[in-house]
Amino acid sequence: MYFFVSSHSLLQKLHTLYQIVNSKNSSSKYLIFEIIENQLKIIALCDSENIVNTSIKVNAKKSTKEKVVVSTKFMIDILTTFPNETLLFKKNKNALNICSEQGSYKIPIFFHKDSIDFFQKKRPILRSSTMKITLFSNIISKILNQTLFAVGDKKFQPILNGVFFQFSPYEANFIATDTFRLVKYTIKNLKIDKSIEFTISKKSLDIIRKILKKEKNSNVVIEYNNKINVVFHFQNHIFSCRLINEKYPDYNSVIPNNNWDVSFIINRLLLLNTIRRISIFSKKRKNFIYLHLNHNKLKICEQNTINNDNFESKIKCKPIFDDLKKTESIKMGFNSKFLIEILSSLNENFICFELYYSNKIGILKPFSNEKKKKEESISILIMSTI
Repeated sequence: MYFFVSSHSLLQKLHTLYQIVNSKNSSSKYLIFEIIENQLKIIALCDSENIVNTSIKVNAKKSTKEKVVVSTKFMIDILTTFPNETLLFKKNKNALNICSEQGSYKIPIFFHKDSIDFFQKKRPILRSSTMKITLFSNIISKILNQTLFAVGDKKFQPILNGVFFQFSPYEANFIATDTFRLVKYTIKNLKIDKSIEFTISKKSLDIIRKILKKEKNSNVVIEYNNKINVVFHFQNHIFSCRLINEKYPDYNSVIPNNNWDVSFIINRLLLLNTIRRISIFSKKRKNFIYLHLNHNKLKICEQNTINNDNFESKIKCKPIFDDLKKTESIKMGFNSKFLIEILSSLNENFICFELYYSNKIGILKPFSNEKKKKEESISILIMSTI
């Protein structure tokens, strides 16, 4: 291994990679270096399920299959001390030497065979039948922002600790649920020839979110070739992660087929801040609130009674009653913490809140006066406490 590279450029690459893979549960103490033509490939093993790699242009004498393992933090610390100059890296026995104008410095090589063997076992096997899906980076960011807050607990049910990706020739659905809430985010008119579905863990999606912060306004190619791994090709990074190899529950079975009992349109920020205010004044601190809809007034209080002894707020809304139903008042309770997270995840000024009293379910959707055919939609289901 023998190559020249700018100290500043390599430091930037390593620092960005370290920010992406570094976490409390990360195994990213080491990096694997490999020369392929005039590219230095840098591989970081986040943990047993996630791998991130990037590359940088270097001046190398020749390609080599030789790989070396170095300490991530040690390399960053050393490169930080150099001015912006061209450095020579060359392997010599059990060290990677850095040669500069100031002198030569030995970088120790760690656990060479064990680390590389472990990486090779975790590396995805690419097949000729690989399916490729291209999505814009901003779309993937929106998918994660709309779904990750509702991901369930891994200890409770592993399959719920991730987001379900479901692609078809007509649309793509992205589902997350913790059994108390369910998010369904749909994008239409994606040009996909075949149907495919898989579930990616929250841990892996958090890494993707970090990469997206560094890679904005670019296309991302999702490569799926088996039921074990999926690979994301970004502009400057490649990320491979292990899938949750379990069948995702039938989410459509919990979405009510019958018409809502009551539906109303309300200002999202007004409702959000009202719930926050009541939560602050609440003495019980149990995260339960009750919505009492009567005509065009929505009463919000912290107990299952509507009287002057409890802290409550009244805000105006626009009810939408089914002609076949009576326009009677209705009262339902919800987890205020869950409602705050749901309302915070939406961006629209107004939302439509549907109440299914018999099913003990509420469904929130963005509302718009525009009658244009939408390319995307989102509905968020929340279970009632009563």
